[in-house]
Amino acid sequence: MSHVVGIDLGTTHSLVAALDGAGRPNLLTNRLGQRLTPSVVGLDAEGRLHVGESARAQLLVHPERTIAEVKRRMGRDLPVTLGDRRYSPTEISALILRALREDAERALGGTVTEAVVTVPAYFSDAQRQATKDAGELAGLKVERLLNEPTAAALAYGVNHLDAEQYVLVYDLGGGTFDVSVLEMFQGVLDVKASAGNNQLGGSDFDQALAAWLGAEFERRHGVSLAGNLAAQVRLKAAAEAAKIALTSVDATPVIVPFLAAGRGGTPASLEVEVTRARFEALISDLVRSTLEPMESALRDAKLSKKSIAEVVLVGGSSRVPLVRQLVAEYFGREPREGVHPDEAIALGAALQAGLKTGAVSAAHGIMITDVCPFTLGVEVQASVGRERVGGVFSPLIPRNTTVPVSRTETFATTADGQRAVEIRVFQGEARLVKDNLLLDAYTVEGVPPGRAGTEKVAVTFTYDINGILDVTTRVVSTGKEATLVVDKRSQRLGPEQRLEAKERLAREWGATPGATMSAPVPVATPASSDADADALLTAATERIATAPASVRPRLESLCNALREARTKGDRAAAARLDAELTDLLFDLG
Repeated sequence: MSHVVGIDLGTTHSLVAALDGAGRPNLLTNRLGQRLTPSVVGLDAEGRLHVGESARAQLLVHPERTIAEVKRRMGRDLPVTLGDRRYSPTEISALILRALREDAERALGGTVTEAVVTVPAYFSDAQRQATKDAGELAGLKVERLLNEPTAAALAYGVNHLDAEQYVLVYDLGGGTFDVSVLEMFQGVLDVKASAGNNQLGGSDFDQALAAWLGAEFERRHGVSLAGNLAAQVRLKAAAEAAKIALTSVDATPVIVPFLAAGRGGTPASLEVEVTRARFEALISDLVRSTLEPMESALRDAKLSKKSIAEVVLVGGSSRVPLVRQLVAEYFGREPREGVHPDEAIALGAALQAGLKTGAVSAAHGIMITDVCPFTLGVEVQASVGRERVGGVFSPLIPRNTTVPVSRTETFATTADGQRAVEIRVFQGEARLVKDNLLLDAYTVEGVPPGRAGTEKVAVTFTYDINGILDVTTRVVSTGKEATLVVDKRSQRLGPEQRLEAKERLAREWGATPGATMSAPVPVATPASSDADADALLTAATERIATAPASVRPRLESLCNALREARTKGDRAAAARLDAELTDLLFDLG
């Protein structure tokens, strides 16, 4: 039996959900029995790929062979290097999706060949295309890309079908921020407007705190951690843990033992208390930057703050108290409780999958519409007095137009004897194309020569429910047509590249027998470099003489084993022994 699932492909974690026999959405657990799968991919010393907890554990030991937060690279030409292998961001996302697919198949007891995958509402065309490509590489047919706040609204709305109200969904995840305004009436969820920032999220909060921790370490020990990748990774992990703790306490200790070699080569640790007030001061500007997209979405929806009946917070980073405080102050009331911040998007995606198959509409009678988050148009020449000026942006589909939508505009030739017209497609809100994003370009041949302005070319934009744009041009006098699917950006894999990538990933995946979601690798916080490892061994050797008699044999054994592993070049063993020795010394004080 084949199943259609909903997938929340997140920056920090990903989830899968499916409908049960009664048409209710439920989250599926991975092979570790967990609902959240870290969106992390790693390559171990034996050349095996790992996804999830085991990869996240490896991140602290071997950051050069591990990648997290790849969602932020989607649709961009930023290759990923894992050890001696290179991947595109699309391929890394495909590995995560494949692991999720296999977990879903095991949980459901059948094959999964199709999925509804969520994306930030403010994802560009290139990012959406890359996400669809990743699904294809993972063996999934992604017929629908669903905007994340729309998915969250669907999860909320299915339990409030009788309500007639405006709802604002504030979605602050690990790496992206979206806000959508919806109208609910008689089982219909009508998205009125969306706005956001696809480079803002909880990861930026972590980085702000990690930078402060690094500055504290340098102030106390006189050693800069700039350029020390392993130390930076450990600091960010410590910052993330502190951020989570500060959602429920006013202060928390941050202890990172043997972070780097200090003055004189001795191991130096970081031990500092972080207060919620300090953390909030560090992230205040980031949190306040979410106000402008909220105001933009309300303006586009032609609504006031008072018109919003419910504010729904989703995304793990919406748990930060300062975020809730900002939203409450902005709207003059507390946001809605009862929607799980981590789970709502995946549950909404499963409901959308049910709408596609008919399972949900029959049981619940619910409909949902969505909007185009960006303005889409072409480059034209415009008259300024007696001059013709190029580089002007002519919109065809304004942002927050309900989709699917098709719009046509007719343009005239600009030169005598013109035989071809170049169509340059842009996305953005600026008046000049140089300030917008070029999506694609192509040339329409076969225009009959004539005086400037006598020949007309009709340009049609068709924007579908997945946020994918098709462009059709027609020479009016001859009827000659040309069509462009905006998917030829340099960041996207071509058809042959996709086939090659699919075959290569299948081979590499097959070389990892059942290990992609194995139990976490036992990892502590190891030394950051060879110099730090030398300092750690020196400190451990000196500690042997004063260590309790019951501990000395183990301390000596670990020191000898670590020296041997480093001599043999066994990096995996050295990392494990390094971590054990670090933990033991920390316990000894």
